[in-house]
Amino acid sequence: MFITDCYGRPVRGVRISVNPSYNCNFRCIFCHMEGVERRSSVIMSPIEIEKIVKIMKNYGVDKVKLTGGEPMLRRDILEIVERLGKLELRDLSMTTNGTRMVSMAKKLKKAGLMRVNISLHTVNKDKYCWITGTQNKKSGRTRYDYLVDAIRAAIEAGLNPVKLNVVVMKNVNDDEIQDLINFTSEFGDKVILQLIELVEEGFADRDFYVKYYYNLKEIEERFEKEAVKIITRPLQMRKQYLLPNGVWVEIVKPNNNYEFCMNDDRIRITHDGKFKPCLMREDNLVDFLTPMRSGASEEEIEEIFRKAVKLREPFYKPSNIKPSSDMSIMYKEVA
Repeated sequence: MFITDCYGRPVRGVRISVNPSYNCNFRCIFCHMEGVERRSSVIMSPIEIEKIVKIMKNYGVDKVKLTGGEPMLRRDILEIVERLGKLELRDLSMTTNGTRMVSMAKKLKKAGLMRVNISLHTVNKDKYCWITGTQNKKSGRTRYDYLVDAIRAAIEAGLNPVKLNVVVMKNVNDDEIQDLINFTSEFGDKVILQLIELVEEGFADRDFYVKYYYNLKEIEERFEKEAVKIITRPLQMRKQYLLPNGVWVEIVKPNNNYEFCMNDDRIRITHDGKFKPCLMREDNLVDFLTPMRSGASEEEIEEIFRKAVKLREPFYKPSNIKPSSDMSIMYKEVA
């Protein structure tokens, strides 16, 4: 079984913020705070995360990505992964800045984590600290050194693939694309370089966006010519390019891209237990944690989930695309 929204888009995945962005140990200059500007001291427990995923799985949602803030700052992150790892999900992944990855990678893999995205952004040590708002250790080892260790630990633990996230910014790291490709090539075919467009959302300042936004069009045109193989992923119609040196590069271009939105099959959950139908909006969140803690039945939580799915709307969409009034599209059999 699976569920679709009023635009016919199936919901097969969920991106769960398990830690608020304002509690992150990094202060990345581009951070959009997962599109959530308010502060809340409420945070979901491992049992509550497991419960909502179980309910969504009944509707065909079997891909889960854990994110934050930094998810590895949760002392109970291993318990969260263990609980989800027992649900026989098709995919269980995490986005992290590498914190605790060296000591936790093997444990996470054993608990059921399948793959990981690690934030990279640059191969320049000093620039890395500036981008992430961190400081180098007095011991002489830099935050960047720990990051490289985290990447190696994830690979050695068998997390596959390891994606290296790079938010490309004008006059910051747009001149490092080849360096980033060369860096990725050192790790073999278990690593994918993911180049991401800067998004104007959440706490991202308009002036900052204008100053640092870099259009990935020229880079993508270069890859179109150089690649020995090109794959288009169903998720958001992202393209992956296999370059002659064996490196896979994925392009993430959400801005003004209706193909991206029309092929988005994920819903988001905030750290304080609210469904977030769209990253770019905060005016249509649907609270499920309050009813859950007040004793709502599974059927009542399912109804809340269906309401959230009904609110999903592509932020960018063709002008001729309208929502369907036929609510029978809400629930279908998988062929």
